[in-house]
Amino acid sequence: MNPTDQPLAYWWPLATSQQLGAGQPLARVLHGRPLVLFRERDGRPAALPDRCPHRFAPLSAGCVRDGAVECPYHGWRFNGAGHCTRAPGSLDEGSRAAMLQPLQALDSHGLIWVRDARLAAPTLPCSTTQEGLDLFWMHDKVRCSQQEAAENFLDAFHTHFVHAGWVRRDSKRQRVIADIRALEDGIEARYSEERLQTGLISRLFEGSRAESFGRFRLPGQAEIEYRDARGRLTLLITAWLVPAEPGHLQVIARIATRRGWLPGWLKRLLIQPLFGVVLRQDKRILEAVSANQQRFAECAEHWGPVQMLDGRQDLLAPWIRQLLLKGRLDDFTARRLELEL
Repeated sequence: MNPTDQPLAYWWPLATSQQLGAGQPLARVLHGRPLVLFRERDGRPAALPDRCPHRFAPLSAGCVRDGAVECPYHGWRFNGAGHCTRAPGSLDEGSRAAMLQPLQALDSHGLIWVRDARLAAPTLPCSTTQEGLDLFWMHDKVRCSQQEAAENFLDAFHTHFVHAGWVRRDSKRQRVIADIRALEDGIEARYSEERLQTGLISRLFEGSRAESFGRFRLPGQAEIEYRDARGRLTLLITAWLVPAEPGHLQVIARIATRRGWLPGWLKRLLIQPLFGVVLRQDKRILEAVSANQQRFAECAEHWGPVQMLDGRQDLLAPWIRQLLLKGRLDDFTARRLELEL
């Protein structure tokens, strides 16, 4: 499936399960489409266009009553199927035909997922997590493209500069082996022979390291995984990169660490501020790069067409671009490289 042709055929996470409470709707944008999320009476999530068909008031500015979202303007209510269940002042209290086209919504793996039910359904793109893990969630919005964010998240070679001291240090590089292979729905790099990273975060949350992975899966899931010498998961960071308005991205990140002697609540107090620093650093450089690309695109008549240059260390970026453009990998051959990371 090509993600550029029918993006809403895929499942997209728009909120964490905790964010979507029982009585308050949420406003979200998915591929330029304003949506309202809410929970029906039985607790199941629902997704509708964020407009009342009466006067186009945003339903997300209203409330949820009796499992239906209520318009803040005239009080019209709509259930998860898009039917009007109440129109105050009218003798006809409901509608037989749906006034709003609903999207399919699902609460799974701690996330609220949405897709267009009229299109063929792929499998839910959520990595499985084993028992014995502490899970933490973070979310933000970034002014950049999905491609730019995916490349940044999985690019280990920017961490020495953008995250100097937090993740790695340029003065303490290590020689590593990188194996690049195709996945059924993406691309993966496996790094071996790297000892513990030289930054603060790895020293706090990892023990010994035997291997690490960076992978991208369609339609927009990027993942970094670390394992110790016994093959046990030590740290797994999964980011769902969800296109919102043009040029804007919603990022939902799940951080999983192996459960140990440190209580989960205390670990959260440490993890969220530290990873918040890293996310803000990435956001700052991504928005600067995206703005500069647009700046040079607007003056192409002076400079001519300018394209990004891929270096030998750009292990996944060219394949991520191809996956997002075509929905598949063409002419890919697995390879092994030796690099200084």
